Amino acid sequence: MTPLAAQRRLMEQALLRTPGDVDLRLGLGAHCLAQGEVDSALRHAVAAAALRPDWQAELLLGRVHLQRGQADDAAARLHAAASRAQAPAAARAAAWRMLADLRLNAFGDPGGAAQALQACAALAPAHALDADLAAVVAALYEGGADAGAMGARLRLLAARLPVPAAPVLAPRSRPGQRLRIGLVSAQFCASPVGFLTLGALRVVAQQADLFFFDRGAKDDWARSAFQAIAHRWVGCAGADTATLHQLMAAADLDALIDLGGWTDPAALAAVAGRPARRLLKWVGGQSLTTGLDCFDGFVADGRQAPPAAQPLYVEPLLRASDNYVSYTAPPYAPELDAAARQPPLPQGRPAPGCVALVSNPAKISAATAEAVRRLAPRRLVLVDHRWRHAGTRAAAEQRLGPLMAIAEFHTPAHHPAYLETLRGLDALFLDTRPYAMGLTAIELRLLGKHVRLARPPARAPMCARHAVGHYGAATLAGHARLGAELLRWCGP
Repeated sequence: MTPLAAQRRLMEQALLRTPGDVDLRLGLGAHCLAQGEVDSALRHAVAAAALRPDWQAELLLGRVHLQRGQADDAAARLHAAASRAQAPAAARAAAWRMLADLRLNAFGDPGGAAQALQACAALAPAHALDADLAAVVAALYEGGADAGAMGARLRLLAARLPVPAAPVLAPRSRPGQRLRIGLVSAQFCASPVGFLTLGALRVVAQQADLFFFDRGAKDDWARSAFQAIAHRWVGCAGADTATLHQLMAAADLDALIDLGGWTDPAALAAVAGRPARRLLKWVGGQSLTTGLDCFDGFVADGRQAPPAAQPLYVEPLLRASDNYVSYTAPPYAPELDAAARQPPLPQGRPAPGCVALVSNPAKISAATAEAVRRLAPRRLVLVDHRWRHAGTRAAAEQRLGPLMAIAEFHTPAHHPAYLETLRGLDALFLDTRPYAMGLTAIELRLLGKHVRLARPPARAPMCARHAVGHYGAATLAGHARLGAELLRWCGP
């Protein structure tokens, strides 16, 4: 019997003798949660809260509801725990941090997430960088600051990253041998990173050894496809900056491609320590400059980052000859593979008076809401799995206002159902602003849907140009050409 199992057995035996012991209930609840026994954890947490409804029970219940995917219940419990003045500062800070993640990723409320992280940082100053980053993210989603000012804020944040000292890398000693290229991401799965990089990386893998530093945990068809082309797969989801930097440096990499940016500050700091001979930024958190001068190139294209945008980037811009990404269709949508090679034109006209917004609810800003109002729709269709949460609808109501009265919600549980929902919608699909559609724009184009694009100025952040950039691409299946360009940029 392991020490943990023995400890649990002792707690369970003690609970039989003293069923009203709250601390035993809390301890067993935390143990069950750590072991993935979520239903048992819930039972103990509910019993503890009934006996003593204090911050400990609220925090445990919040964590349990998070694991059960019950965002609204989790948010209520976490807010209660964070608001308990008698709770230790560390516990309250943890509650605010989890609440911030819910507000951004479940409720689509970047401003609310920034406020929660500010409260977290007030209790735990170590999270000050996270709070300031959240404010920048909120500005990207909501608008109100020009791209130059946003870039300056990111440069200030970059200067605060805990960057490890750069290792001493010997000159490349394998002339004529295959390149060793590292990639780091938490999204080696069916995600924007997965759909938009897999095809080109399959081409790269024919001539180079690929080292995947996997920061995620989702296991699906795309992860299996990435693993099939990996020379080495390094699972490092919980690794801190120093450990990740050591793992990367030990791989003797000719090039390292960051696929996370500011969505993973710990990995970004590790990359900034130059653990490879060349560093590139590509996809993943590709909103604007990273603010770091360590990169040898920022992969874009002429539509995503036109010449007028060059002053917005600290990194040298590497422009792909067509699109800076290519699309790999999932196995459950083979028709999208053919469409990627020759995207179809929309047929007919969309149903009059029906407007659809199908992006992350966080992208529905005040500017997006105003664009919808100008169209004066009779129906507003909102498609995303997050609309099932009351918190998501409450956050959107602050921006959409009376438009919520004509809104109808579609909440597909997974990507195949999402694509099926889009296929069946006869509507005018509206690009979001200032943070434009990315992968969503590509999928709508491949499905032959009518999309009204937002056309930002040339000096707008890259995230404002995603949709118009993808719609201007000659092909979305240019894997071979893009793969060849990546190999050239990764070379000596």
